[in-house]
Amino acid sequence: MNDKVRLIGNLLEDKLAEDVEVFELGNKHPLFDNVIVASVQVSRNLEGIINEIKKYEKEGKIEVKQYDINNPEWILIDCYDLLVHVFVKEMRTFYDIDSILRNYEA
Repeated sequence: MNDKVRLIGNLLEDKLAEDVEVFELGNKHPLFDNVIVASVQVSRNLEGIINEIKKYEKEGKIEVKQYDINNPEWILIDCYDLLVHVFVKEMRTFYDIDSILRNYEA
């Protein structure tokens, strides 16, 4: 696990994210080496996560290519070789992205 993955994983746990899963795709995906998927209980926690990631970005700890924060129940952060999905718990269950990513890992 690289430093960026560890940094984001710790940030998510500090901001009350649950069930943080790291999927190591390596060279099985052309765009991402790793994907992190996490859940929060309420959408209010998503804003705290975005604010903290933007703070890390300003401090030069991470580089972010793009944020997708238009959905109040799911945020997507593209950190070049790392993709971060954070869902409100019910949406994570609904989309079940974990199953898709497990197939890439296998």
